[in-house]
This record gives sequence, C-alpha cells and structure tokens, in this order.
Amino acid sequence: YGGDKEGNAFITRMAFRGPERQHEHWFDFKLKGLGFFGLHQDPGAEGEGFQQGNLKWEPVEIGKIWRITYEGKVTDEDGKEHSCETNLLFTGEHPVYDFAQSSDQRLIANAIAAAKWNKKFFFNLKDTHQVHYEQTGSLTGYILLDEIRHEIKMWGSRDHSFGSRNWRTWDRHYWITGKSDAGYSWTVTTIRFDFLGRLTAGFVVEPDGTVDAVIDCTDLESVSKVKTLPDNAVIELKMRSGKTHTMEFFRNGHFPYIMDQKYLMFEAIGTYKFDQVEGLGMVEFGFHSDKYSQ
Repeated sequence: YGGDKEGNAFITRMAFRGPERQHEHWFDFKLKGLGFFGLHQDPGAEGEGFQQGNLKWEPVEIGKIWRITYEGKVTDEDGKEHSCETNLLFTGEHPVYDFAQSSDQRLIANAIAAAKWNKKFFFNLKDTHQVHYEQTGSLTGYILLDEIRHEIKMWGSRDHSFGSRNWRTWDRHYWITGKSDAGYSWTVTTIRFDFLGRLTAGFVVEPDGTVDAVIDCTDLESVSKVKTLPDNAVIELKMRSGKTHTMEFFRNGHFPYIMDQKYLMFEAIGTYKFDQVEGLGMVEFGFHSDKYSQ
C-alpha cells in the first residue's frame, strides 16, 4: 500500500491459493482530481515468481526493495477502460518485522487456552499458523494513465504471508498501518475468528529505529461501537517496553473487496494523529458478510 498527503493512494495484492481455489489479485489506485481506477478482470495466468499476467512483483534487493509493474487496461468508477503502465519501487526503511519471532506469544497462548478444544477447533487453528512479516518504507515511480505520466512519491507498507488462509473462518478484524510526521511508523492488527477469541499483534518503529512490540490494543467492539465500519476512532497501543501510544485514525475513501465470496474487506485511505502528531497510512477493516453490515 502507498499513500500521500494529497490524497493519492495505491494498493496491490496477490495470493496464490493452490489448484482447488482461485488466485486473488488487487491492483487499484486513486489519483487526485481523477478518481479511482482498478484492474477488475483476471490479469492472466500465474507466471514465474510473483506474477499474474502482466501484473508482476520482483525483488530488487532481498528484504528491502521490490519492483511493481503492470501494463494493460484499468477501469474507472464508471466502468470506462483506460490504458495503464505502472512502474513502482517499494523501498523498506527498516528491517522486516517477523510476527512469529517478534510478537508477544502470550497473546496467542491466552486466546488458545480460553477456547473450547475439539477436533474442529484444531483443524481450523491451522489457518492461524503462518509466516507473516511486514515492513514500512516508501513507494516511488510512475503511473502512466492514458499516456499521461503521474509521478508517485508515497509513504508505503508491505506484508507477506506464507500458509493456509480460509477467510470464511474470520469473524471480523482491523489492520492499521502508517507513519507520523515525527518519524514513528506502526502496524497493529486485531483479528477475531469464529472459533477463537481475538488475536492481537503489531509493532511501532521509533524515529531512531528501535522496534517495540504491541502487547495489547483497543478491542474491536470499542473501535466499532457506533458503526461496524467506523469513519474515525481512537486506538490505544500498549507496548512491551511499558510505553503507551494513542492513535486516532480518519478514513477518507476506500477500496472494497470480497474474499472467498463471504468476507468483506475495506482498504481505506487513512490520516492519523499518532500521539497528537499528524500522519498518514492505511486503515483496513473486514467482517463476515453473513454476520455484519456496514
């Protein structure tokens, strides 16, 4: 994901689901004064590495730099097609954060201990066993839309997961990531499954590069007290170091998706106040469509 203070935003995602399930792809962007554009058709066959048709991600420097390219058609909000050529570089500004190695394992242990154990529980629990890491940085390059070049210079965030994921077992979640003008960057997520209490994880990178793990945060019910998909809310982060951070987010338009035909995802262009200092980033909310509405 990438975004800037002018309201421009970009998001892309690929998931390779095996022979029995359809691959997933996102490729969407918003350009100030022009609106939202996206790749809404199947981009094409799986290629070598991270590739679906003409949508490709390539590692330039392991653990730090990735190139994102696409050439083809995109569709605007009215369904009109436009030509598009994209060439972007994501550059990480700190080492990747490995959730399995760096997060507070007591949070997971407490959630598992509180659940009702049976054969189905342990079968579903496999979906939570993943390698997952994240990194914040910058997104630079260009988007050529209808042969008009738009320079991109954004804050950015990337994540990468390995393992099974069944969206139909997710009840609801939020995932908040961004960077403040004071130099703090962060990711925090809290997820509730239909078979397991909420899991919380995340980190804050301080201006000097010190990384601190999130051990607790404001729960889903408090954040979504007024609406399932809130326009703004305050989240308190409790850290392993003993510090506490307060973060207020504001949603400013979003990219909507549906996963496994049941789980609704909303990737919002976000602005923040992190410890009262302005910032920007992404605000993701998701919930099961059979249980919740906007």
